[in-house]
Amino acid sequence: MKLSKRQKAFADAYLTNGGNATEAARAAGYSPHNIGANAAKTLKNPKIQAYMKQRLQPIERKAEFDVDKAIIHLLDIGMGREITARSSTYDNLQKAMIEDTTMKYSPGPKQQVEALELYLKYKGMLRNSSKELEDQQIAKTKADVRKSTAEADIMEAKAKLLTDAGAQDRTVIVDDIPND
Repeated sequence: MKLSKRQKAFADAYLTNGGNATEAARAAGYSPHNIGANAAKTLKNPKIQAYMKQRLQPIERKAEFDVDKAIIHLLDIGMGREITARSSTYDNLQKAMIEDTTMKYSPGPKQQVEALELYLKYKGMLRNSSKELEDQQIAKTKADVRKSTAEADIMEAKAKLLTDAGAQDRTVIVDDIPND
């Protein structure tokens, strides 16, 4: 898995900036022309995906990241169960722990809804309706373009028939009544 310096910089920036592909592309020095589309394409590159997965594996192992634990935690939030959270502040200059606090809280309704939405999306049970609407609009626009192109071709053919020098001996019937 050999990546270019720019691809590696993109992947590293993506991992460190919270998952913003456009900002990662900008940081890696990609051209600003169509940066969003190029970032999305770069992110889908299998070599880049493999590199990022390889980079995350040791971190996930160290943190004992387990998908099952993450889903259980997500469902606990979604169901409004009491959550135990730990917050610590460490002073790197003095190499000392300043504060280490453990607290318990119950997630609010907004957090519960967000957690359940995320879980349902993970399970594939919740579709993004705006994506479907966008796809429908794109298909309609493409159909409109094809229709306009066909109408323009017909009009050009009619104009050619009317102005053609050899058409003087012909009768041409032009139906200009729209069929809408």
